[in-house]
Amino acid sequence: MKNEEFAAAMTRYAFRMMHYVLLVAFLSSCVEENKGKAVTGAAQSAPYELLVVANKEWLKTQTGKALMDVVESSIEGLPQNEPNFKCIKIDPVRFNSTFKVYANILWVEIGSKYQTAEMRIARDLYCRPQLIVSLYAPDDAALALLLQERREQILGLFNEQEFSRERQRLSKKHSGVVSQQAEKQFGVKINAPADIRQVKAGKDFFWASTGNQDFKLNICLYTLPLQNLSFETFAAVRDSVMRVNIPGGHEGQWMETDARTLSYNQRTDPESGALQMVVRGLWDMKGDAMGGPFVSYIQLDTLNERLLVSEGFVFAPNKKKRALIRELEAALQSVELK
Repeated sequence: MKNEEFAAAMTRYAFRMMHYVLLVAFLSSCVEENKGKAVTGAAQSAPYELLVVANKEWLKTQTGKALMDVVESSIEGLPQNEPNFKCIKIDPVRFNSTFKVYANILWVEIGSKYQTAEMRIARDLYCRPQLIVSLYAPDDAALALLLQERREQILGLFNEQEFSRERQRLSKKHSGVVSQQAEKQFGVKINAPADIRQVKAGKDFFWASTGNQDFKLNICLYTLPLQNLSFETFAAVRDSVMRVNIPGGHEGQWMETDARTLSYNQRTDPESGALQMVVRGLWDMKGDAMGGPFVSYIQLDTLNERLLVSEGFVFAPNKKKRALIRELEAALQSVELK
């Protein structure tokens, strides 16, 4: 991608993000009050658990099933279907102190007392961190329309909540070996999972891995010239880097990208404001039966006039991969350029 094209993409995305920020600011104005009570208890739910509080009979209706289709939709970029969240469903009358410690709560209420459909957002009402998204509507038709309009936002809010929890955990306990290598070689900060300790450095590249026998978590950092990347050329550029730096165990084997599986979006880092291009897909080892998911974060390093690529990939045959790839993605989100 040429400098002019990249800059134009950043400008277009900035306008879209401005609209999104204004929308989130408006919705955040609906946050419920804590009534002056300090919340000190920690959330007790497992990662990627979502408590759905709604009438269980209603959840069997067409609109109720549509709601569950949203929150249980499959994650992009995995070789098997795995849902975004493990959902626990309860009726509102059962919502007591046992369930108030969930980090993620989706509350649904339908009734004639509501004039219009609306979505409200509350944080840290009963524990910390906690996100409660409430959907209110006068009838099923209004809720179905609200759900259609807010689908991506609902998923985005809960996913960001989980990434935030993961980033916080990694900030407290992470791999010192990877941190030192990233600082030494690229002048950047990254909080990689603490189990990632084996590092192999190359030219403008390093690869760090857990080295476990049954599964491996992997982090790569590498740089590219500004003019050498677009979504259309990403697979070829990535393959040229991996062929040199991650060969297989025999001649003619190296890591390659399954270009058919790639998806692409853009993200603005909530802390630094940096624009990041995110690519997801599957990798395999040419000439071997190895493979798995990967996610790449690409951003401008303006000080050094280059692109910085931070990437996580998983090798975990016969294992669920949601928690593994998302832990790595949270690590990529922790990358800080000087």
